[in-house]
Amino acid sequence: MRVLDADVLVLGAGLAGLRAAISCLEADPALRVLVACRTRGPSGSSFANPNNALGMLVCLTDAERRDYLDYTLAGVGGAFVDPALVRLQAEEGLRRFEDLKRLGLPFSRGADGAFLRQGSCFAPQARRAFVFTGLARAHAAFARRLDDLGCSFAPGLSVARLVTDNGKPGGHIMGALLVDAAEKPVLARAQAVVAALGGPARLFAHSLVPADVSGFSHALLAEAGARLANTGSLQYLWGTCPGGAFWQPADLAGGDFTLLTPDGRRIDPVQGLERLADLAASRAGHCPYGYALPDSALDLALAEHMDNAGRVTLLRPSGERLVVAPMAHATNGGAVIDEWGETTVPGLLACGECATGMHGANRLGGAMVLATQVFGHRAGARAATLAAKRAHGSANSQDAVTLETARSLATALAVDPEERREGLARLGLELARHVVLGGGPGFEDFQARARQTLETARDWRLRLSLETVLTLERMTQWPHEILL
Repeated sequence: MRVLDADVLVLGAGLAGLRAAISCLEADPALRVLVACRTRGPSGSSFANPNNALGMLVCLTDAERRDYLDYTLAGVGGAFVDPALVRLQAEEGLRRFEDLKRLGLPFSRGADGAFLRQGSCFAPQARRAFVFTGLARAHAAFARRLDDLGCSFAPGLSVARLVTDNGKPGGHIMGALLVDAAEKPVLARAQAVVAALGGPARLFAHSLVPADVSGFSHALLAEAGARLANTGSLQYLWGTCPGGAFWQPADLAGGDFTLLTPDGRRIDPVQGLERLADLAASRAGHCPYGYALPDSALDLALAEHMDNAGRVTLLRPSGERLVVAPMAHATNGGAVIDEWGETTVPGLLACGECATGMHGANRLGGAMVLATQVFGHRAGARAATLAAKRAHGSANSQDAVTLETARSLATALAVDPEERREGLARLGLELARHVVLGGGPGFEDFQARARQTLETARDWRLRLSLETVLTLERMTQWPHEILL
């Protein structure tokens, strides 16, 4: 079995993982830092935005920091939030923004050369987001810095299991069992591990997340013993089928659409909704679906008429069909972390989409990029401290993870291409039908079917995907009760 040794292992090469690797090496240049990822180029949802741009929310004044804290704590939508983590984002965002400018990220400027501030989802009037365009250029800026720092990369690898010293949940993390493109196991040993693996959105049939995100980070973290929260708090954006071009439900207020139900009836898509203009004006202020917001009535009115593939068909006055679906985009759930990105598992840190506690269910636009930089930096710096401390001890040497242990773990990594293909396709459709927008009709029955399938499933990717599905919480109840 191939073995990779490092002091710090970073799993994932999106904005969070790359930030963690940089901060780790800047804290201790003598460390061996290894980034394991599916591809050496731009990867993860960070670098897959169809607009080729991302915004970072930054609070510049004390008043803005207070307002950001108040909004996030008030708009939790039933989600778990740690006020200390929210404060850190508000307080440290400017420093991390300066870091990105030094890296050379192409933030938009005005005619006077000053950096432009723009509005963001759920707070379009606040204008606190700095936007950078050219995501390939942004990735190249991170890559150049990491090359200068001597970071190592192991591309073409997928994470199959987080490895603890006792082989049980909650034991001290000793590395990860990976697989290469040929499904052969690779053992990566490390003194500290930073998980930056994204969320479960990739598992959905309708998703805006690239294929290089596994979608089963929740299962990996839970299997290692990490406490999870907000696992049902996914973001959904309506997009066209096929193509995934963004479509705004607020357009329903124009009265130009007729809805074609799965059984062939033509109905008014917003029948029964009062104060339609107010709902549409509110919904136009954010791209993602909003949990517990009155304007979610527009989304739910559509979703009540999804077909078995999770799609909705609208008819224009010309008779032209517009087929749309709520597409899984990102998550605000994952491993619960402390102020340094540490999970409840010793030696395991998390940042980016697979960490939680710093957002409400309705995350302000630009706050995820902010989280990747604030907690990616903190997790990287903390990992450097943990790795140096453990490297000088003898009781917790990484040699405790032997090849025999890795071979034992690898025996559970059965590969069944046909079962994987059919199982993931079926799972994706059921997610698109029963889990979108916080959980629709049949959510509990769907999870029962997933549990039953897991009992006989062999393929390791399908098993982890099913295990992730079973971590998902229902966020809303249908029919949705809206106070109008």
